[in-house]
Amino acid sequence: MNKVSVLLISVPTMLATVSFSVAANADEAAELIHMKRSNLSIEPALVAISDKFPGQINEVELDDHKNQFVYEAEVVNLSEGKLHEVVYNPLTGMVELKETENISLLGFNRFDDEELKALKSMDAKQFSLLGQLAKVKQSHPGLVREVELENEKGVSYYKIKLMSPDGVRKKVILDTENGEMIPVMDRD
Repeated sequence: MNKVSVLLISVPTMLATVSFSVAANADEAAELIHMKRSNLSIEPALVAISDKFPGQINEVELDDHKNQFVYEAEVVNLSEGKLHEVVYNPLTGMVELKETENISLLGFNRFDDEELKALKSMDAKQFSLLGQLAKVKQSHPGLVREVELENEKGVSYYKIKLMSPDGVRKKVILDTENGEMIPVMDRD
C-alpha cells in the first residue's frame, strides 16, 4: 500500500474521531451550562433516592431522559439482594424505578468478591455518601456531576466528578474505608 492510500484511509478515520470527541465535549458543555444555570445539586437527588431505595448508591450521574436532565442512579440493597436502577427528576423531585435486578442469579453474582466485601463493609459502617459529599464540597466547592463506586486491587473508593464555580472540571477519589479525599488530575 502506498503513502497516498494510507493517507486517504487515515484522514477520514482521524476526522471521525475528532468529530466524535468534539460532539462529546459539546454535550458535556451543554450539561455544564445547564447545571450552572439551574443550580442543579446532587444532594436532593441522593436524599430522595435513599429515602425510597435504602442501600448503597453504586453510581449516580446527570443524564438526559425524555428530553430533560435527570439524575440516574444504581442502588445496591444487600439485605434484599437487589440492584435498583432509578431516575430522579430535579424539576418534580420524583424518583422513578427503571429496573430492579437480583444481585445473584443461578449462583452467579453481579459483583465480584471484593466488590461485595466493600459493599458489606460500607453497610456495616453505615457509610453515608451524602455526608461524605458534604465534606468533599467543603474542600472542593462546585457542582457534583457524577459519582461512581470503584474497586481496584482490593481498595474501594468513590470517583467523584465535579465542576468548580469557574467551570473547571475536577476529580476527587473518596476512600470508602476512612473518608480520605484525594484530588486527581483530569486526563480525559
